[in-house]
Order: sequence, then structure tokens, then C-alpha cells
Amino acid sequence: MEVPLPHHFATTHPLDPSLFNPQLHHGHPSLTAQNDFDTDPFQFTSHLDHQPQLQLHPRVAFDQRPPIPPPRFQELPSNVQGPESLNNDFARNSQAGQFGILTPHPQLPNQPQIHHEDLGRLQNEIDLRPIAIQDGGTTEGHFSNLKIIPNPPDLNSWRMKLFDVDDILTLTEDQFQTYFPHIDNVYSHRSTQKYKRKPLVSHYFDCRMKGRPPGTAKSEDPNKKKRKRQARERDLCDVKIKITEYFPGARRILGKDAPAAPILEPSNLNDNDFFSTAQSGNVMHGQQHSRQFPFIAPNDGSMGSEGLIRLSQSSADDRRFYTIQRVNGNGANGKNDGSAGPHKHSLEDSDRIKKNSVLRHMLKVEKEKKKTETMADNTNPNQKTYHKKATGEALATAKKHSKDHELKLYGSCFCPFVQRVWISLQLKGLAYQYIEIDPYKKPESLLAINPRGLVPALRHGDWGCYESTVLMEYLEDISNSHPLFPPGDAKLRAQCRLWTDHINRHIVPAFYSYLQAQEVPMQIENATKLQNEISKLIDVAHPTGPFFLGTEMSYVDVQIAPWVIRMRKVLTPYRGWPEPEAGSRWASWVDAIENNSHVKATTSTDDLYLDSYERYAENRPDTSQVANAVNEGRGLP
Repeated sequence: MEVPLPHHFATTHPLDPSLFNPQLHHGHPSLTAQNDFDTDPFQFTSHLDHQPQLQLHPRVAFDQRPPIPPPRFQELPSNVQGPESLNNDFARNSQAGQFGILTPHPQLPNQPQIHHEDLGRLQNEIDLRPIAIQDGGTTEGHFSNLKIIPNPPDLNSWRMKLFDVDDILTLTEDQFQTYFPHIDNVYSHRSTQKYKRKPLVSHYFDCRMKGRPPGTAKSEDPNKKKRKRQARERDLCDVKIKITEYFPGARRILGKDAPAAPILEPSNLNDNDFFSTAQSGNVMHGQQHSRQFPFIAPNDGSMGSEGLIRLSQSSADDRRFYTIQRVNGNGANGKNDGSAGPHKHSLEDSDRIKKNSVLRHMLKVEKEKKKTETMADNTNPNQKTYHKKATGEALATAKKHSKDHELKLYGSCFCPFVQRVWISLQLKGLAYQYIEIDPYKKPESLLAINPRGLVPALRHGDWGCYESTVLMEYLEDISNSHPLFPPGDAKLRAQCRLWTDHINRHIVPAFYSYLQAQEVPMQIENATKLQNEISKLIDVAHPTGPFFLGTEMSYVDVQIAPWVIRMRKVLTPYRGWPEPEAGSRWASWVDAIENNSHVKATTSTDDLYLDSYERYAENRPDTSQVANAVNEGRGLP
């Protein structure tokens, strides 16, 4: 039996009698098959006739109460407060129709009106979007609870699949939430279409390379902060996609018009997915999966010929899922939306324009982490920390060598081991690029050369190496300019290496032991030890100098120079290190080092060293690996 529809429903589609079976409850009698999901033939028109009446069949599942005189109905749109003239009790107790359109009659007390469970939930789904944020997710953008997973399985393959969209893609909720945030930088949202009688919502996106027309006129306010933006050419790509979000239960409501069940690639399965159900059958491809709980391929024919697993109908019915398709060039919504075809650029081009949500989230987390660390460092306003940028003449040298070059020095302005290599580069007059980094953050560019993340590190073309002594010898091997070792004298060269070892084994550790000692007796003991070790080096140096081998700076001088600089700039203010005795061999050596042009070119102002070495002077926990080694009585790292 056909239920008469009010004239404002513009449809003459035949009705399916099976919808009237009260045992099935499969939908409203006005729901018919719909092949086009871009337009809604059941759109409600607000031009109501004068007081029409709605007649309901007594056996329809939506109303199983005793017959009552059919009252006149009123329009009550969903989620909108009714007219103030409407009686409050009536408005509170009345049913706004299954889709929030019609109210046939007041709700009778103690006689709950029976609704189709899925369609009732559909209305709630639309009302509640976006839902609350969950752990590890985000509500940014037009979809709720997208996941932030930096490296999900087969990420590159998924990104290309979602970039190309060569065919209609059907994704589970888990797949969409996991992989779409990795590709959302490619697309820019343009519109969203909701449907009153469909369990879905459609989102339309343009490729970001299409650009958009100018919006608000630029402000002429001179006090307004200017954004650093670079305009790009418009209409570089015509791609437009439609993402259709199907709510739970949509398959049962849409019936044969529902898209195919999502197809799941076995390599993307995990033990927590709702589709990872162990069923009797053969192990996938005849092999045991390497997971703790092996995936068993179903024996019901759901394994496709391409080796993919299609979700069973019962599993998919109660799950939200998504379809993604390319719609440019098909005249959707009656608009001229460009020519058909794929992107006119590569995925890498899109990545250069904007970062995806996952990368932006990770950068935000890193920024917050740095902010927290800075706040922790500033808890005591009088407590100083290390500098992250050179000052004085060292800053001028760093800027002079900031241009890209195949020979790159990764260093930190306060590090004496870095200054050794830096002085060597300046002394030899080599072209190079100086890259200032924060060694406590250990960037990937540094870890790629030195997995321990220590500076200095040197990259020459596609080759990299570290350890200051090794790098100095490498520079000696690749350049004959101003040799660090005496040429042609193997014995003297060996002597230089021997006393360089003495500096690294005895003088440098004694320097840090003296600086880090907190008790006065230990400070006196370590100061005496440092003086003794320096005296041993002076005894074997050239008698008149002023450098180790005579009048020219050489390998041993460069090795000890950074600590000679720090004796005056660090040990004297923090520990009272004495000035060299006037006229002594040590005084002439210190003066020659401090006034050497190459040393001065790599030395910062006094405040940088005072601030950076306060941590050592107070012996703060985990100041550096060198400080930890000194505290534990180990050799330097």
C-alpha cells in the first residue's frame, strides 16, 4: 500500500513494499533508491500549502499507537528552536518528524514513538559533528578525530594513492583518519553539502595549486604586523575531489545504492583493527604472518583476486567509512570546474607549498617543547644558559662563510673542539660553509654524519666525518696551504702527535675538573694539576717560540688554543685562574695565541663564554657528555 505524500515532496518514485515490514524497520516509506549522491531529490521546500494534513498507515513502523484524529502539522527544522508563540510544553514533547521536518501530533505520555534506529542515529551524527578530541588526534579542519601517526605502514604508497585518485577509493574510518592527514596539504576545502534524508555528507576540495581569488583588501595600517607570504600563480591545477563521509548504518539505509565495502590491504592490518577477525581458513598466501596474532584469510570468498581483503557486510554496516573520487571536469553541481584529468604537478610540488597536518603538528609539539625547556631554564632569572649564536668577530666570520659549499663545518659557537677545526680552516684559507647548530637538540643533519650527535662534524660532498683531531688531519691531507705539521720531518711530526695526545688526555680533563669542582680544596687540587700538565708541555716546546715549534702556528698550537682562550675568559672569572707571569715562556705563548688573527676570527665576546660556561662552573646535572665524563672519572667522549 502506498502512503500519500504531502505535495511539497517533489517525487513520484514508486515505493518499495518491503519498507513497510514492521519487523525489518529498514527506512521511511518516502526513502527510495537514489543513484545520484550529488543532488537530493527530497530537498524540503519551505513553501507549505495552507494547513495540509499528513496521513499515516496504521501499520507503519514509525507509529504503532492507537489511531487518533490527524492534526495539522507544523514545520520544525532540526536543531532550531520553534516559534516563541508555540506552547513550550508542546514544543518540548512534540516529535519533529524523523528528519526534523514534520510533527504529525503531540507525543502521548508513556507511549514512546518508535524510530528507525539507524536514521535516528544519523540525525545525531550530524548534530554532534565535530566530536570531542581524542588522545593523539585532532579536530582541526573539516573532519573530526584525525589521527597523528608520523609513520604508518606503506605511507608513501598511500600518499600517492590519495594524490592520484585515479579511481573511486573506499576507505575505512581508521584508514581515512590515519592517512588523510598526510595528504591534506594537497587540497583546500571549498564546500560541504549535507543531506536531510541521506546518511552521508559530501566535502568538496580543490587542489591547492588552483589558488583562490583575493579576499579582504590589504590593510594600510602601518602598525599591523605584516605576514610573510609569497603569492603564487593561480589556476595551476584543475583537480577537484569529493570526499563522501558515510555515517554508521549507512549501508542498511542505502541498500543497493551503497558503495562497495572498503577493501583492506593485508600489509596494513594490525591487531587492533575491527576487521582483523580470525576466521577458519588458510593462512594468507599460504604463509604465516609475522605478527603475534597471525591474520587468517576468510574462506567465504571475500579474498579478492588481487590479494586484498574485502570487509564483510556485517562488519562494514556499523562502521563509518569514506569514499574519495576525482570530480573535476564532470560539471558537478552545474558548475564549470575545470578540465578532467590528474594533477598537473607532482606531490613534491604540493609538499613545497604547504606542510601536511602531521608535519605541522610535529613542528608545533617541538616548538612547545622548546618553549617549555626555555621556561625551565628561566625559572631562575639569574641562571644563564649556553648561547646558540656566535658574537663578535666569530659572528662576522660565520656570516662570511654562510653560503652553501660542498665543504661544511657543523659547529657550535661555545664549543672548544669546534674552534680547533674552525681555526684550521681559517689558517689554511679553505673555502667552506659554517653551519651553527644546537648540539643538545641533535638535528638530523648532524646525526647523519655522527650518530652520537657530537660536534664538530665535517661533510665534504657525500662524505662525512667527526672528532676534532681526525678532522684537522683530514684538512692537512687535502690542502698544502699553511701546513699544520712540519713538512719532511717524520720525527717532529710524530712529536707533535705525541704532545697533542698529552693535551687531550691530561690538560683538557684537568681544565674541566678545575672548573666543575665545587669544594675549595678540590679546586686547589685541580688547579695545581692543570698547572703541572701545562708545565710539561712548555718544557718540550721551542725555547723562544712564541709557538710550540717556533715562529709559526702549527698543529699543537691549534689543539690547545681554544682552552688558552677559555682560561682567561672562563677560569679567571669563575675560579680565579692567575695571569701568566710576565716575561715567562708561558706568557709569550698565551699572548701569541690570543693575538693570532685566525684565532681571533673564531672567538666570540666574553659574555658568550661567561653565560655558556656557567653550567659547568655550577656543575649542573647533564651539562654535557664532557662534564659527565669528568664527574665520573672517565676519559673524554
